[in-house]
Amino acid sequence: MRKRLRRAAGFSLVEVLISMVILSFALLGTAALTANGLKSTNDSSYRSQATFLADDILDRMRANISKARGGQYNIDASGNLTAGPGTLEYFDGKEWLASLKDALPGGKGTVKVAAGVATIAITWDGGATAFTTKSQL
Repeated sequence: MRKRLRRAAGFSLVEVLISMVILSFALLGTAALTANGLKSTNDSSYRSQATFLADDILDRMRANISKARGGQYNIDASGNLTAGPGTLEYFDGKEWLASLKDALPGGKGTVKVAAGVATIAITWDGGATAFTTKSQL
């Protein structure tokens, strides 16, 4: 007579544990990808805001081109403006600096005009991220 072999019915505890470990790694990987995606989305959003704000000050400078070419729109790294209080250039500079602070975390900016070329530098996240552009006036 032949002996009948008993078939195992269902999964063993070891197989279940191995499946749980594999599933855990897959879920952790998915969470990491999601977090990186959100960070990239925030970075690109801030860079778009910086581009928009650089264009904003350039447009203001082009609307007052003689003062802009004369360096009255210059802003140093400490936020000091060349223009005197009560002038359009001073108002534009202060409003632009306030917009930077509102739109970007820790947003700061500089403007320098030399030989008819405006250089706008914007930083945020404590200076960890920067955007710089140059434009002919």
